[in-house]
Amino acid sequence: MKKDYLLAIDLDGTLIKNFDQYDEISFQHLKKLKETNKIVIATGRPWRSTRYYYELLDLDTPVINYNGALVHNPKSPAFKKTMITIPREVVVDLIRDLPDLLINVFCEIEDEIFLWKYTPEIVPYLHVEGGVLNEGEMDGILRGDPNGAIVITKAGSEEALQEYVKAKYGKNLNLRIWSAGEIVVSELYSHLTSKGRALASVGSFYGIPKEKTIAIGDGHNDLDMIAYAGIGVAMRNAHPELLKIADIVTESLDEHGVHAFLKRFFA
Repeated sequence: MKKDYLLAIDLDGTLIKNFDQYDEISFQHLKKLKETNKIVIATGRPWRSTRYYYELLDLDTPVINYNGALVHNPKSPAFKKTMITIPREVVVDLIRDLPDLLINVFCEIEDEIFLWKYTPEIVPYLHVEGGVLNEGEMDGILRGDPNGAIVITKAGSEEALQEYVKAKYGKNLNLRIWSAGEIVVSELYSHLTSKGRALASVGSFYGIPKEKTIAIGDGHNDLDMIAYAGIGVAMRNAHPELLKIADIVTESLDEHGVHAFLKRFFA
C-alpha cells in the first residue's frame, strides 16, 4: 500500500456541498489514510469554518485557509504561521470609488470579520459562528490589513470591476469572479496568495517532494495547487480550466469522487 504522501484537499465542491453537507464516505477514507500519510485541508474558508472538518478528520497537520493567505498549524507551534494581506485602504477606496456598482463588501483579519453593511446577499459567505463581527463604515472599523475581501456588485459589473482593479492596483492585486447572475460575487486578494505556494511550504516542512504530493480540488482557486502537485486531481464537475491541467479527473462530489480516487490510488 502506498504511504508517506502529502495529500492536500479542498473543501467546498470537493468534500462539501451547499456549505455544510460533507461527503461522509470520503471523510472516512481520509481518516484511514492519515495514519500513513499527511492530510492537509486547503480551502478558501477561514479557520473558524474549517475547524469542524479538521477535527472531524482528527488532523494534526497545517491547514491552508483563505486560499493560501493564512497557513498555520493549530496543533503545533513548530510550524511557523504565515499570513498574506492586502492594504486596508483597498477596501476603503472600493466603497468610495464604486458607489454605482457596489452592493456590499466584507473582509477578515484571521477570524475577525469587518462588514460594511448587513444585507441578505452577504449571509451565505460570512461564516459568522466562531468569529467576531464588526459592522459599519470601513474607514472607521477596519483597524488593520485584511487577508482579502469578498465583494458583491450589481449584475453585469464584472468587466467594470476588473478594469478598476487592474487600473488601480496593476499586478499587486488579483480579482477572482466566483459567480455572476443577479449579483456578482468576487474575491479580491494579494498576487502572493496561492494554494500552490502554501502547499509547497508545507511539503518543505515535512520534507515530502513534489513527486509525492497530491492535490484534489474543483475550483478556479485550486489551479495553482493542482499545477504544483506531482499528482493533480480534479473533480468531474470542476472548473473547465482545472480539468485542462489535471493529471487525473475523478468522479463528482455527488458520486463520492474523492473516495473513488483514493480507493484506486491507494489500493
